[in-house]
Amino acid sequence: MSRPTRSEGVVLLVVLFFALLLSSTVATFLKRATVDSLIARHREQAAQAEALAVGGIRLAEALLFEDRVMETQNEQPAMDSNLDGWAQAQNVDIPNIAGELKLSIEDTGNRLNLNALFQVDETGGFVARSESEDFLTAALERVIDNLKMDPGKKALYQPRELAQNLIDWVDVDEDRGQGGPEDNYYQRQEPPYHARNLPFLSVAELRLIEGFDAPLVEVFSDYVSVYPFAPGGCGDPAIGCGINVNTAPPHVLYLLYADDGAGEQRLVDEDLVREILRVREEGLALCPEGQSDESCRPMNEVMTNPNSVFPPPTFRSEVFVARAAAQVGDVRRSVEAVLDRSQPPQMRLLSWRIR
Repeated sequence: MSRPTRSEGVVLLVVLFFALLLSSTVATFLKRATVDSLIARHREQAAQAEALAVGGIRLAEALLFEDRVMETQNEQPAMDSNLDGWAQAQNVDIPNIAGELKLSIEDTGNRLNLNALFQVDETGGFVARSESEDFLTAALERVIDNLKMDPGKKALYQPRELAQNLIDWVDVDEDRGQGGPEDNYYQRQEPPYHARNLPFLSVAELRLIEGFDAPLVEVFSDYVSVYPFAPGGCGDPAIGCGINVNTAPPHVLYLLYADDGAGEQRLVDEDLVREILRVREEGLALCPEGQSDESCRPMNEVMTNPNSVFPPPTFRSEVFVARAAAQVGDVRRSVEAVLDRSQPPQMRLLSWRIR
């Protein structure tokens, strides 16, 4: 048997090299094709999920318009409560051929509207209402008391000072409630900024206000809203812009601020909150004094002086937050929209966020 020559060994090495190169190329091609296929599928699923979520917002608009039409046709009271059709959409899973959709609609009146604490003066600027500082002080005391932290750290918060700082952030003047220019603190920040001296556009603005640190803002955000922006409606009992007693959760109801019967304005006690919740559990709504039918109970039957509540409560809401979360395959998209239905038949979009 003849021994292989050197040239035959070289040829074998060349063949092996090209075989390895070819197999590597094929493997790379297959990997790239697989990755491209996954990217294309992900993009398609992302587009479908986003379209599905947007469709959920359109469904929310339809539910809110249907509610208003039923009120107009006297098929239901002109009030908004957790008994309404839009409220029943809370956390409902909606099956869909393309994926899954979860929709929820929230009345912004279920929280305290910070902008309701201000009014327009004769110059067109925003100023605090006479009750605002005392109310905010009492409200912040209650919120701080609910903070889950060491009592020593809680004691560092000064509710009256915080209330004044919040008012300074919105009111038209440039002076602190405690004296001195209100921008001294803000100009020392990095980067420096100014107090807005305008209504709140977002609850997130609280983080910019002197004294409002992250732990306080995180808890306080569960109590407050910024809608509607315009403070003018607060004087109209049919509109109002205070807390909606028919949709607010218990912890927000504790921020109702009213005459205690002895001529003093105070946050309401536990008994009143329990009574409001009991009425709601019976399938009834609370309505303004003088408005009564079998589906609602006037506020004056629940509390002694409902007209003393500050800011004036609302029973009919115009601004809602709709959230739609869609999932197609492994891709999830959510849309949050703030919708204003105060000018039918148009639905005004106040905010839109896709995640």
